[in-house]
Amino acid sequence: MRAEHHMLIAFTLAVIIIGFGVLLSPPFKDFRKAVGLPEELPGSRYSNGVAEIINPDPDMAEFYLTRVAHYYHAVFIILMYGTVALIVRQYRLNTDALNLMLIGALMVAIGAITYSYIDHTFFWHGLFIAGLAVAFSASLLVLFELLRREKSLLDWAIIIAGILLLGGALIGGWVGSSFIDHTTAESFLEAKIQSRFNPDLAEENEVWRAMTGHLHAMIALSLALVFLVSVKILELKPGKWTKISVYAVIFGETVMALASYSVWFFGKIAHLIITPAALALIFGTLMLSFRTANYEIRSPKGVLNWGLKLGNLWIWAFVAAPGAIVAISLRKPRFFNPEFRAEVWDWAELAYNIGHWHILLVFWGAVLLLAYLTLTESKIASIAGWITMAGLLLATSTVNLYMLANPAQPYTPNPYNNFWLQYFVEPGLGLMSIGVILSYYIFTSMLRRGV
Repeated sequence: MRAEHHMLIAFTLAVIIIGFGVLLSPPFKDFRKAVGLPEELPGSRYSNGVAEIINPDPDMAEFYLTRVAHYYHAVFIILMYGTVALIVRQYRLNTDALNLMLIGALMVAIGAITYSYIDHTFFWHGLFIAGLAVAFSASLLVLFELLRREKSLLDWAIIIAGILLLGGALIGGWVGSSFIDHTTAESFLEAKIQSRFNPDLAEENEVWRAMTGHLHAMIALSLALVFLVSVKILELKPGKWTKISVYAVIFGETVMALASYSVWFFGKIAHLIITPAALALIFGTLMLSFRTANYEIRSPKGVLNWGLKLGNLWIWAFVAAPGAIVAISLRKPRFFNPEFRAEVWDWAELAYNIGHWHILLVFWGAVLLLAYLTLTESKIASIAGWITMAGLLLATSTVNLYMLANPAQPYTPNPYNNFWLQYFVEPGLGLMSIGVILSYYIFTSMLRRGV
């Protein structure tokens, strides 16, 4: 099977898994009822229109957190499978490892969704765990093949991101293994529940610290990886600033990842290194996005080219800057009064973090989609790419106002009639969905023609 076919399978799985998640969100409660699906999910935060920070019943809270973790891993592995498929195609690698990774991705997705939503038995959890191991092994095979080839500086940046991701996967495996010991599992669950009110309350738990470092590094490295592969597709202008930019990315991704993993041992003091390293990383990717070759703006490569530039600017404006504002205001009322961790709005940091993770994941998927569209020179592909980008940029910029422009008060039911949601975020997501649907049609049509 060709790498392009694997790309289509990854695209299809992503649409199915993410569509399933959207269907389970509170706004689709009536639709779920109409098609015979459950209105309320066991252990959910949502009950009769009200959203708790965490389900007050500990057993139900555990079920909810389990479901969130499994669903997130299903989305992550599908996006990673799609990214590895792009790497295999770009470097013209053997597709045998991709065949193995497809098996692993299917095992993870089927095991995670079935265990979380259909049959909560350990067979499906075992399938999920085994799938992660298969996907890890397949990724390792791709990495070994890359290491055997002649490499440019950009290639080394891609390889280092891959090595650090695999290291993070091992840490994730250790976190998962903590459930073997009942006492460790109990204290870990308690820490996860406490962290939804205030992460400081969970700081003493070693497994929680390892999980936190693992989560932060894996998403940042994945974004760096898909960005670097996309730059590889576009090619770089030669010159001193190009080299400086790539070195900045290598430095940033390496130090950021290692410092994030060190949270396991040293706790939040590691942020003294994580923050400047992360800034070096996104500064390097920003510079690098302006060192790519020039392309016609109406071509698919032109859309990807501008997507990388605008995406990096958006990361600075709507991820880094709001993140800094929140971090500065956590314990002192700098930008928010009272401070962000004041008990009066103990939901605020959780709401921000959830939105923060959604922005990062959707950027990963969108850049991957734009990279896929470069396989065709169709002008319609360019239109689909721009529609996707327009929706993405609108939704990710204005969702910060939904997350941060709320008054300091006790938690109330999720305001789905919120001004920012109704008139900016939801239309942006709708526009992006149109772009994704059109892109999927174009990509499948291209493969049917044998391009």
